[in-house]
Amino acid sequence: MMKSRRSVLAALGTMLPAAAVMAATSKSDPSNPALLQCERPGSGPQAKRMPQVLVQDQDQRKFWFYENLIQDKLVLLSFASVDGEKVFPVIDNLLKVQEMIGDRLGKDVFMYTVTTKPEVDTADSLKAYAEKKGARWQFLSGEPAAVRQILMTFGVMGSAHGVAWVGNEKMGRWLRKPVRLHPIFIAEAVARLSTGAAHKPFLLDMHAA
Repeated sequence: MMKSRRSVLAALGTMLPAAAVMAATSKSDPSNPALLQCERPGSGPQAKRMPQVLVQDQDQRKFWFYENLIQDKLVLLSFASVDGEKVFPVIDNLLKVQEMIGDRLGKDVFMYTVTTKPEVDTADSLKAYAEKKGARWQFLSGEPAAVRQILMTFGVMGSAHGVAWVGNEKMGRWLRKPVRLHPIFIAEAVARLSTGAAHKPFLLDMHAA
């Protein structure tokens, strides 16, 4: 009986570290299929409102939408589709914002465009469109049901959407801007929600220009 008990305890001793490693890894590695059962992140002001769904960018890299792309970041989030750009173009305006953000893009400011037509837009088609336009930010697609959760969270209906969101999720502050507004005012929202030396309530130098 004692030997049996020791065997069970020894087995548990080998299983628990492995389980701990698996749990620690599963929270951040979007390539792990087991993460489809992932718990919602516990930190972040909007964690309970944001969907924790799997998405991929135009380079087919996978991310958890909130945990990997939004949490603790300063982001500019827009919504569009390749077909929708023919009717209601927004990317050209965002390209001007990209120029104003400059070297901060991908370092402390992150731009994402979520497809409004997940059944049609693939990573390849979004990559081709981004390269054609010279867009250096991430275009996000994924399983339609997952992408629809994101669209519903931000009130996106239809293939064209006229609102962009600027958010500093570390601070829990978000601003809405018309996506075809003069680009300086969208860049200004990014500067306003920035911290440290990058914080500027107004981009006076650009206004003067």
